[in-house]
Amino acid sequence: MLSDFSFTPPEQILKGLKSGMQTPNMKKDPSGEKSESSSLGKMSGSMGKSSPAEVIAQKWDDQKQMLVRTMLRAPEAEIDVKYDALLANRRTLDDREIISVNAGESVLLRLIAASSNQNFYVDTGTLEAELLAVDGKAVQPIKGNFFQLGVAQRLDLKVTIPIEGGAYPILAQGEGTKLLCGVVLVTKEASVPQLSRTAAVSTAALDNTQEKRLRALNPLPDHPIDCMLQAAIGGNMATYVWTINGAAYPNRKSLDIRGDERVGISFSISTNMGHPMHLHGHDFEVVEIDGEKISGALRDTLMVPPGSRMTVAFDADNAGIWPLHCHLLYHLDSGMFTVVKYGGADTKFWQPTAQAKAFARSN
Repeated sequence: MLSDFSFTPPEQILKGLKSGMQTPNMKKDPSGEKSESSSLGKMSGSMGKSSPAEVIAQKWDDQKQMLVRTMLRAPEAEIDVKYDALLANRRTLDDREIISVNAGESVLLRLIAASSNQNFYVDTGTLEAELLAVDGKAVQPIKGNFFQLGVAQRLDLKVTIPIEGGAYPILAQGEGTKLLCGVVLVTKEASVPQLSRTAAVSTAALDNTQEKRLRALNPLPDHPIDCMLQAAIGGNMATYVWTINGAAYPNRKSLDIRGDERVGISFSISTNMGHPMHLHGHDFEVVEIDGEKISGALRDTLMVPPGSRMTVAFDADNAGIWPLHCHLLYHLDSGMFTVVKYGGADTKFWQPTAQAKAFARSN
């Protein structure tokens, strides 16, 4: 379980973000000098991209036919919250979890991005992994040692421990940061290496390198889309308001569908930050990425990278009023939320106006 940690209370982080100003956590280091550590919410204000730098990213290696780590010159990923630490199973790398394994055996790693606002790159190091499932849904296996994982997504990786045994770190680096966390797979009597909590360089934004290659093992039955909906993702960093189709929640707007139809949702994005979009009550299939039609992975959370357009499809077979929202929790709390509403659904418990009043009172 991968998560982010701050000594600053989340309500104070959100207040800093909504102030529209840079609000660094100024801490004293052992020498007595002030240093910038994590921030309540480091704001880019204009939402402009940072200058190009040497960053870590993911690429597809045609020769090896696998997903690998690469270095390139590109802007660092835009992030709006910097954390004090990243955790794997609630522990930093100073106190990392040691997982005992046997030489020669296969190990299934289920990685869960349980973070509030931090996406990840996952590095299996010298162990070549097989990606077997995303969000609990099987995909056609794909090899690699460097993977992408957005907030609320899950990733199943199978690795095989070499017959000679040893210690094998499984590390996760936060998108747009140098922070690391992870666990170490260790065979009997192997020595455990010391690991730094920070990488040498930061990362580029998550992109569609991985998503374009994923194929569902059990895709949706062939059927044309009956109803296409638009979900335009937007935001204003200066006021820290995040929107879907130009509206910040709470509101009474909805994405309306009928039961027993194949529904498509086309996500477009106008921000320099990516957004993991989560639909409750349904699994969907990724069917188009930047104009390329695919029979992609089945998911419940889609990472929509900056500047991308992505379409998903699902069968309307679970009547009700279902949330659709960004899973970066500060974005969710600041308006990037709507509902998918079936025709004839009981709306008596859907009271966004009352929710807005209650929210105003609490703040």
